[in-house]
Amino acid sequence: MRFFYKKAAIISAAVLTVILLAVFSAHEAHKFPLLEKTIVSILAPVEYAAAKTGYGFRHVTDFFGNLSTVYRDNETLRAQNEQLRQTEFNVAEIMAENARLRAMLDYKKVSPQFSLVTVAVIGRDPGSWTNTIVINGGSNDGIKKDMAVVTSQGLVGNVIQVSANLAKVQLILDPRSAVGVLVQRPESRVAGIIEGNAAQPLSPRLKNLARDADVVIGDKIITSGFGGIYPKGLLVGEVVDVVDDEGGLVKHAILKPAVDFDRLEEVAVIVRSSEPTSSMPKGDKQ
Repeated sequence: MRFFYKKAAIISAAVLTVILLAVFSAHEAHKFPLLEKTIVSILAPVEYAAAKTGYGFRHVTDFFGNLSTVYRDNETLRAQNEQLRQTEFNVAEIMAENARLRAMLDYKKVSPQFSLVTVAVIGRDPGSWTNTIVINGGSNDGIKKDMAVVTSQGLVGNVIQVSANLAKVQLILDPRSAVGVLVQRPESRVAGIIEGNAAQPLSPRLKNLARDADVVIGDKIITSGFGGIYPKGLLVGEVVDVVDDEGGLVKHAILKPAVDFDRLEEVAVIVRSSEPTSSMPKGDKQ
């Protein structure tokens, strides 16, 4: 409390001194030079302290003002940077989609024998990832059961269920599927059946080949047109291994599919084809 009274007294004296100095400066200061000097001497420390305090206050105010401006600018730059990242991501996604659709369009141009409906893959059964897919096209788009499904890379499978706007496609990787095929190499032309391989889901098999069948690693395998579903000449895959079955009477070939089934996003349904297909006897797989 004593400190408070002392501080109040000092401030009061300073105020009084300022008043006296103003009065004497305006009227009688020249008559009392000693008093004027005394007042100036007393007032000088007060003025210095006040000036120092004012400068410090302005400095602190400027500092916090600049700090606030820097913070706002930083927040603005962070938001702009996030927006640029999102824009870059969107552009990359659009470019990837355009590349896939361009490949499909090029396939249409070099395959005039087919009428194609391009659709998106919108679902897969988690329990049978390599068996079926769901596409966002159906009977309203002219899609029917047993139509072949392809990409620009090769054969995907065939339609097994259709609704108005959706369809389910059985992949050639499904162990229940069967595709009539040929070895493309002119010296061979061996015919056979491709089936999905449950033990190696991404490696279908060309099964039941005669022991002396002319099938070698590197052979391209295409659809034969037998079975009434797949037009002739669709690329299925490439032989990566030939294995003798137990007993030694037959062998089978392991294929690397032409289609990357892990990256299916768009496919095309062949709704019409001028390529021949041949029906198999009832009860046989296609």
